[in-house]
Amino acid sequence: MSEADEDKVNEPIPDGMVRKKRRVRKRRSSSPERSSDKEEANKLFAKAKELLIGMHDEDEDFGPVSVAEQLRRLKRKKEDSRPLDEVWGTKKRSTSWLWIVLVGIIASVIAGVFGLAIWTNQEVEKVTRPTSVFGVDKDSEPLTDDALTWFFDDSVTILDEAKKTIGMLNQGAELDEIDKRLRESAFRGETTINFDDWGSSLLTSAWSQFSWSARLVNSSNLTGSKERGYVSLTGKRENGNPFEVFFVQGNENQLVLDWDASIGWSEMSVSQMAKELPQDEVFLRCRVGKKPGYDQSFGKDDYSGYVLTGEESDEFVFAYVNLDRPGGKAIDRNFRLLLNYGSFVSNEPPLQEQKVSLRLKFDSEIGAEGQFEIVEYLNDGWVTP
Repeated sequence: MSEADEDKVNEPIPDGMVRKKRRVRKRRSSSPERSSDKEEANKLFAKAKELLIGMHDEDEDFGPVSVAEQLRRLKRKKEDSRPLDEVWGTKKRSTSWLWIVLVGIIASVIAGVFGLAIWTNQEVEKVTRPTSVFGVDKDSEPLTDDALTWFFDDSVTILDEAKKTIGMLNQGAELDEIDKRLRESAFRGETTINFDDWGSSLLTSAWSQFSWSARLVNSSNLTGSKERGYVSLTGKRENGNPFEVFFVQGNENQLVLDWDASIGWSEMSVSQMAKELPQDEVFLRCRVGKKPGYDQSFGKDDYSGYVLTGEESDEFVFAYVNLDRPGGKAIDRNFRLLLNYGSFVSNEPPLQEQKVSLRLKFDSEIGAEGQFEIVEYLNDGWVTP
């Protein structure tokens, strides 16, 4: 401001007039916030441009999108942004409810399976009772089937008696004392037992991992569907080989050793069968196995084939069940159930060789040179009812 201007400012103002001052606004500088907003807008514009140029449709086909398609997508986007109640019947709402229904169904199935498992567990426990070396709780419910009640009522005492019997056989006690502790045999008749068949002494102490299990054996329908409970004892021999012996309840409610089942006694051994080819039916305890390719056709009849093995792995014969003979399919079904062979109920693989009791004979009219035929399936395992 010049001196003349300052003098004018200092001059007195006439009455009735007002001195006005003109203010000059300074130029507003751009703020950092507005710059960032502008940059963000540019980025959004660039992205929108890229989307319009390189957008692909729902079928994953890349390329330019027509205007009609853009409008359709904008409309869908607008629809999806509405509340769920306003979008009733749309794809989004239908998909959501589909997932809700699907989750509900899966939860119901899981709950049903869980409940069935609990119910099945409870039923099994009532029948079998938990096995323990300390015996059974006296307050537990009685078995619905009394085939094993004699054992579970006093398992500790029975196992002690079983170990005493094994000890007597290991020591080679007198035959008269041993006979009282053996099950009567309908097959051996008056034949005395051979202690050499007992083999190496059995170990039943804790360090030998001696164990036991209570089981049931059922004969086939052809043999009267009999049932018997028995106890299987397993462990190691002194020579390191495994053993399995069987005890049942005798006629006078006394625990007896099933000698025939324990040593695998048969009217003829597998090796004898292979040499002598008996034409008459023979009672045989053996191990049975099956694999694809064993089935054969001889003449007009179809046969289901099995391999029967003795005590030694090199003692075996092939035997067949005539599926066209009355009762043949029932016999074959029992073997398949025993081996879990071709079962549609379970995905478990077939079992390997299993112990079985059966009747076998050699039939010279099967095939060109004759074959062994399984005449009767008696029961699974070697303990007969």
